[in-house]
Amino acid sequence: MIKELVKDIENELIDLRRYFHENPEKSWEEFNTQKVIMGYLDNLGIPYIKSTKTGVIATIKSAKESDKVIGIRADIDALPMTELSSCTYRSKNEGVMHACGHDAHITILLGVAKVLSRIKNELEVNVRLIFQPAEEFIEDSGAAYMKDEKLVLECDRIIALHIWSQMEIGYASLRKGPIMAAADTFDIFINGKGGHGALPHQAIDPIIAGSELLSSIQRIVSREVNPQDTSVISVTSFHSGTTSNVIPDSAHLMGTTRTFNNQLRDDYPKILERVIEGVGDATRTEMKLEYHLGTPALINDEDCVETGLKAAEKVFGKDKLIEYEKQMGGEDFAKYKNPKCLLFLGGGFKKIDKRFPQHNPYFDIDETALGLGVEYFVQYVMEYGTEV
Repeated sequence: MIKELVKDIENELIDLRRYFHENPEKSWEEFNTQKVIMGYLDNLGIPYIKSTKTGVIATIKSAKESDKVIGIRADIDALPMTELSSCTYRSKNEGVMHACGHDAHITILLGVAKVLSRIKNELEVNVRLIFQPAEEFIEDSGAAYMKDEKLVLECDRIIALHIWSQMEIGYASLRKGPIMAAADTFDIFINGKGGHGALPHQAIDPIIAGSELLSSIQRIVSREVNPQDTSVISVTSFHSGTTSNVIPDSAHLMGTTRTFNNQLRDDYPKILERVIEGVGDATRTEMKLEYHLGTPALINDEDCVETGLKAAEKVFGKDKLIEYEKQMGGEDFAKYKNPKCLLFLGGGFKKIDKRFPQHNPYFDIDETALGLGVEYFVQYVMEYGTEV
């Protein structure tokens, strides 16, 4: 029955996804997206509230008077980048693109709303549809706010999916434990003493100090972190100086840290502070660290995954469920306090040369994945209803 209901809306799903792809909006600016979501829910008679500026939370109540609530979350923002694809539904908003698949996530959750509204009398649990803004805004992401909403805190668990262009259509991955990395960023400001390039002894060179610091930071991973812990500390920007014969008085380094171990994530700022202090003393410079918390590691809850595997096997087939490699990218779904799990949904074209990675200006998906995503979520709700 679920497959038939999803099949009935396949063309509608494609139209919805293409609309959102053509009309992307950056983090915290998803006002039109919010309006379209609310209009769709109005047509289905599903009640909702606005949340977190541009978000929406809708509720489908069980006819069985259940006190159990399952949340399903979709992120709705796009990236500040220019689409280079020549597809007929390319972005109409110059400099903004759905290059991570959030257009598909919105569409899938709206499809879930439609299917569940048709079978709501059969639901054993209440369902909360969470349309979350600003997932891509690392320093100030939507989940940081939405996680504390009363309607979200009431959820006994929350599930999500992420479409993945490098995984072939028809395949999916749902594994226990960490699946995406903690992703933080940092700035390091170095103050020295400017001078003439020909008289370095009269200056305190922030470039030399920054170079020494960069090398010391790279030794953290190789000599201070357990080799069994995946760890990345990357300095990705180094700015200093304006001309060839002047030693500048300052330098600015930027970078990111990644790990699947949330305890190591907590230790990163303290380790960096210690290294910075030591190099600063050795080079006679003043160094200041500004560490910006992004997302913790996303760790899939075991019980949530167990339910999901039962649902996914019915949707994809056991032979199409794989253990896809863990990803070093961050995902703010990790910020939700509820037990949770996220499934990677294959959206890659069968022809490998058509598969462009997330955040690529040519990114696109096989739209067959939309129906599979709807079917997985609906099947998960039904499975969960048999367990509680």
